[in-house]
Amino acid sequence: MPCRNEAIEYFQENGLIIAPSKAVNAGGVATSSLEMSQNSMRYSWAAEEVDAKLKVIMKSIHDESAKAAAEYGLGYDLVAGANIAGFKKIAEAMIAQGVI
Repeated sequence: MPCRNEAIEYFQENGLIIAPSKAVNAGGVATSSLEMSQNSMRYSWAAEEVDAKLKVIMKSIHDESAKAAAEYGLGYDLVAGANIAGFKKIAEAMIAQGVI
């Protein structure tokens, strides 16, 4: 369940690791994307194969979030890292398209 900012601060102050809701939601989005890919290519993946593909996607999201947090001196703050990684990805895409 999503938490208010005060709850997140409390959890973090007490040493708990928070999985950012945007990253958690990405699991559902990724599963839908895998399903659409499977349907459009007329593939039929076993549940284990879908799970393996989803695991790779979610591990990448975790790793990018952890890397971004560490890069900006925030330790293992996955919430901040997910925000930073997401912002950087959008900014890089905008620059690549000549928007800014």
